[in-house]
Amino acid sequence: MGSIWKYGIIVVIMLSGCRGREKIGEKEIIPRVPVTVTRVRIGEMKEYAELKAVSSYLSKSLVKSPTNAYVESISVNPGDHVVRGQKMIILKTKESRALNADSANQLGFSGQIVVKASVDGIVASVDHPVGDYVQEGDLLCSLSLPGSLVFILEVPFNLNSLMVLGRQCEILLPDGKPINGRIRSKLPSMSGSSQTQRIIVEPATSAGIPESLIAWIRIPEKTVQRAVILSKSCILTDEIMHEFWVMKMIDDSTAIKIPVKKGISSGDSIQVIEPAFTASDRILSSGNYGVSDTIRVMVIGN
Repeated sequence: MGSIWKYGIIVVIMLSGCRGREKIGEKEIIPRVPVTVTRVRIGEMKEYAELKAVSSYLSKSLVKSPTNAYVESISVNPGDHVVRGQKMIILKTKESRALNADSANQLGFSGQIVVKASVDGIVASVDHPVGDYVQEGDLLCSLSLPGSLVFILEVPFNLNSLMVLGRQCEILLPDGKPINGRIRSKLPSMSGSSQTQRIIVEPATSAGIPESLIAWIRIPEKTVQRAVILSKSCILTDEIMHEFWVMKMIDDSTAIKIPVKKGISSGDSIQVIEPAFTASDRILSSGNYGVSDTIRVMVIGN
């Protein structure tokens, strides 16, 4: 009986030792959020006023019929480029048609009138088909003068101070291509309904730009020379966009919430006015949304 008790005590001691070793071997695992980080940069920032504009040809040449006649042939189509003196339309007078139909007529009077381009331009429209009868002064076709292409924008009066004649601006086309422009003139009236003023912007080049194209005119509204700049993905905000903050690394695995004061913004960049970040500060650029004030992180991609 005594030996049985001895064996029981030995078994209890062995089991207790195993449990102890299990507890010693256990290690608490703290979850970490995978994030990417970036650093602030110092540079010039510009805030732009962006307004829609529509392309238009200010000058057009209207080609009219010099007499009553029939349209006998047309050698141009809308969109064609023509040069001064190029033959475009041939007319035939009513009298010559009557004489040519008379078999007894031996005069051989053609009665053809050749209508030529008076300027270099682009054929905007052809207003009569072959066979039409036109009267003197009727419009035959119209030519757009390439050098007269401009962008016209409607500007609210409160932005009138930005519309300085000769001021440089940027024209952003729908395909994302930017071209330089210049504020050329202002029309001396306001539209009655929208109370906006028409401003004419001249592009540096009009090659390949069709009429009635909608583009954006970007005019510098404010410039900061040495701005502290962060990507928009770094800046977090509350639901009412009243408070703004970033998540800043304080060591290799911890990030904390830092309130910030925003300045101007342009594209994907935002100026940070406060606090004064340094070039060595690391700011979370992803994995920062919806986290607590202090989080354990795992930096990836750096």
